[in-house]
Amino acid sequence: MKRAAFLPALLASTAISFAAPASDDAAVTCRRAALELAGAWTNEGFRLRERPWTGVLPAGKPALARFTLVAGNRYWFTAATNAASTKLTMSIFSEAGEAIEANSYLDGPLAASGFSPRVSGSYVLALSEASGTPVPFCVVYSFK
Repeated sequence: MKRAAFLPALLASTAISFAAPASDDAAVTCRRAALELAGAWTNEGFRLRERPWTGVLPAGKPALARFTLVAGNRYWFTAATNAASTKLTMSIFSEAGEAIEANSYLDGPLAASGFSPRVSGSYVLALSEASGTPVPFCVVYSFK
């Protein structure tokens, strides 16, 4: 099946995510690392959303989360894991499954993507680990 046809079907069938819950210690460690990186955005006037998204990345497939975003705002999604050897990848898609062009920061167990939506609506964040190994993670997002 072509990726272009597969992605909209996958996104349509996914309400929140495939991520399993992370242990409390892992969630705290990942959240601390994500908040540390997100501090760069808050120094530029971004406000941090209070609810983090935590879990364990499933083996061999991305964890997906749907966010409602407002046109005209700027958003940064920041992710971290507690496994130093991890290489996170992050992608953002429109509700129709189209890849969104975003500014990206990738540094092993840390990843961030920032963009300004042209249209208000639902967007899907896909987070995965390059080797497909299940690892705990945390995603926070900032906006202005």
